Amino acid sequence: MLAAGFVLAACMAAANAQRAAPATAGPGRIVCNASFCEMGSGARPKERVRITVSNLPQDEIRRLRKCTGVAKPCIVIVEGIQQGDSMKIMATSVRWQE
Repeated sequence: MLAAGFVLAACMAAANAQRAAPATAGPGRIVCNASFCEMGSGARPKERVRITVSNLPQDEIRRLRKCTGVAKPCIVIVEGIQQGDSMKIMATSVRWQE
């Protein structure tokens, strides 16, 4: 029983270490829809970083939702935490490039 608890604790520690990797994307053009945002990687336009914005303040989310790719481009730098791999980021802050 003690060994099973140790294995569980080790797995949880490894999962927390993987989840907590800081990440930065941009500056780049961000395009959002109702569920998520995407940002091109720059050198490879078909590669896109998926940005989850649900942890941001509501005002920031509303401003990002206006970045549909149709209007004036929205250029931002996103700081956050990797979600599984480097192409998925949970945003913790957004800096706008005017």
